[in-house]
Amino acid sequence: MMDYNKIWESVLDKIKEITTQISFETWFLPLKIRRIDQDLNIVYIEVNSDNRSEFIITTIKNRYLSTLETSFKEVLSDSFRVVLKDSDQYKSEEVKEEPKIKPKKQLLDKEKIFNPRFNFENFVVGNSNKYAHAAALAVAESPSEAYNPLFIYGGSGLGKTHLMHAIGIYLLENNPKLNVLYVSSEMFTNELIKALNTHKMNEFKSKYRKADVLLIDDIQFLEGKESTQEEFFHTFNSLYDSNKQIIISSDKAPNKLVNLEERLRSRFQWNLIADIQPADYETRVAILLKKAENMGINTDENPEIYDVACMIAEKIKDNIRELEGALIRVVSFSQLLNEKLDKNFTKRTLKDIFSNVERTVTPEKIKKTVCKYYGIKITDIESSKKTNNIAFPRQIAMYLIREMTDYSLPKIGQFFGGKHYTTVLYACEKIDDELSMDKNLREVIENIKEEIKD
Repeated sequence: MMDYNKIWESVLDKIKEITTQISFETWFLPLKIRRIDQDLNIVYIEVNSDNRSEFIITTIKNRYLSTLETSFKEVLSDSFRVVLKDSDQYKSEEVKEEPKIKPKKQLLDKEKIFNPRFNFENFVVGNSNKYAHAAALAVAESPSEAYNPLFIYGGSGLGKTHLMHAIGIYLLENNPKLNVLYVSSEMFTNELIKALNTHKMNEFKSKYRKADVLLIDDIQFLEGKESTQEEFFHTFNSLYDSNKQIIISSDKAPNKLVNLEERLRSRFQWNLIADIQPADYETRVAILLKKAENMGINTDENPEIYDVACMIAEKIKDNIRELEGALIRVVSFSQLLNEKLDKNFTKRTLKDIFSNVERTVTPEKIKKTVCKYYGIKITDIESSKKTNNIAFPRQIAMYLIREMTDYSLPKIGQFFGGKHYTTVLYACEKIDDELSMDKNLREVIENIKEEIKD
């Protein structure tokens, strides 16, 4: 029998180490463990029902859910998903529950598997993600008929997981009997290890190979895990041969997963590969306004929210989670402190974030760092010299500016003595190709990046 109080105290100790005192007291002290489902690896957290419970739950889900889940993993030595509800919701569900015994391993309903906020309606479509969104919707509408497998890739915090959840929610809303299975690659690995240790491999294989739709998040974490790759290879083949839908997300394109078996990489490229790029300014503003509406802010009655959204979107460019987190922070603080939410308040509240952004990477800093690393002059890298000791560092500098900034190819060319954009494109593609094969070059690039960030 688990001692919930003791577990919760240990989790709070972990959280206290990584949060401020005010955040700890405001968001975590009102919580308690309702129950822990060891069969499904779910921790149910309860908030006392009052006029702040909905706000606390929303804030925790948006900002601190990963903190909670990580802390439980450290305390319980296993991955657990956290579900938050207020006490009235739990009581209501308990009244509705049928007295008959239900099978332990039944398919979870969409509210337990998927985050209900991550639906297609809440996904803001822009130039950076419209193809991935269209592909995801097509798969949701016609699983195993549109694109199979569907491989979605992009940097951290750009919306991959949102699309994965949206597909799952849509499928279950339109066909509740469908066996939809959603896991992270880490969870897949942990379940495999557990099955091996408990001699339950047949159950493990049956669980995954009987799915009608398998969504697996962050496939890049399978890199270097040979046994897990072997099992996923057979799972993939079994589902594909049975005409079952497979959707995979990654932070890199399949051909960049260099520590993944070639046979897996090739299968990931069998059908559609859709990428998500960092959102442009207009899309970032739209995302923030949509987020404000979902938080209950009437944008018509609060016109200042548009200025706030524009200010945040101007500063935070590369990560949607950070973008939304900044808005949640200013909204939360304005409500807690009872201050007007406007540009001045936003600037004060986010001064630490904005000051970090202002020390951001610039093309000049990148060129200077690359030149220092290779022992050449900036005038050389900006010249038309084509000797290898100049041309190669120039290509690396072009690649890094493309990778670490928002500048377009023509604009990057201007930083190198007015080079044509096709020269920049060739340089980026060449370095990209060499990185997939040359481990030493990858280390060089990472070292230069660290120097640039310092």
